[in-house]
Amino acid sequence: MSIKMNKILCVGHSACDITYVLHEYPIENRKYKADETKIMGGGPTGNAAYLLGKFGEFPSYITTLGKDLYGDLIVKELESVQVDLKNSLVKEGYTTPCSMIITNTSNGSRTILNHRNKNLIPSDYKIDYSLEPEIVLFDGHEIELARMTLDTFPKAVTILDAGSYKEETVELAQKVDYLICSEDFARDYTKVDRLTEENYREVFSKLEDLNGKTVVITLGEKGCIYRKDGELYNFPAFKTKAIDTTGAGDIFHGAFVYSLGKGYDFIETIKFSSVCASLSVEKIGGRESIPELKDVYERMEKWQSTDFKI
Repeated sequence: MSIKMNKILCVGHSACDITYVLHEYPIENRKYKADETKIMGGGPTGNAAYLLGKFGEFPSYITTLGKDLYGDLIVKELESVQVDLKNSLVKEGYTTPCSMIITNTSNGSRTILNHRNKNLIPSDYKIDYSLEPEIVLFDGHEIELARMTLDTFPKAVTILDAGSYKEETVELAQKVDYLICSEDFARDYTKVDRLTEENYREVFSKLEDLNGKTVVITLGEKGCIYRKDGELYNFPAFKTKAIDTTGAGDIFHGAFVYSLGKGYDFIETIKFSSVCASLSVEKIGGRESIPELKDVYERMEKWQSTDFKI
């Protein structure tokens, strides 16, 4: 699908991420000294919007934030990379969500505790029609804003970052052009205990029935699976030493949107997104681990891997 102009809109969840870096996962009822702490903005589409801004795309972003310490930090970060927030709801009485993240550098895992109050959307809120996005990325959160966006821009190419299983995510999955879902979402939606090569076809077919257009299942260190020319393929992940997987999925989705906007073909889009995610897990923190474009292209040139049929 070729897109001549790159007008991108992200719609979804923002949070302030407070990360504690440890060499091992903590045991209950003990005290630990963190090796490092980091505070930065986060959230699936928030990280994707930041990546797109960093890559020079001037994206628009619709989210809800409070006029508080965390909200101010997030606004400052996003505006530093030219993310347009004029349609976001940043106001008194709203609460900016906060996530505490425990990063285990021995294996790269991250455990997230999130707290968020529901910020009610004003009944008179309207999205600026002049945005005219050609690509819209959703994350399954802020469902009222997502519904309004779909109604306002019916001709836009739409992508869903389906990270976790919720009724709202399933609703959006049926309406978007690209359903890019996590292993967790795929497993929970299809009610299998875990994804294996033995059930890939069954799980993928059920997700295709849900979406009806284009489906990709991301599998972390196992890469991702998709259909090409009627056949199911696995694109392997770049082999690297992960020290923190926080935000890797968000970065994959942001890179996917970037690639579509640049007119890359589907396989090149998958490869570009996979390389961005692989670079991100080599650093601590979600937003701070977003790679430089030059590093992405350098790794792509060196990486000769290709997909294989399942």
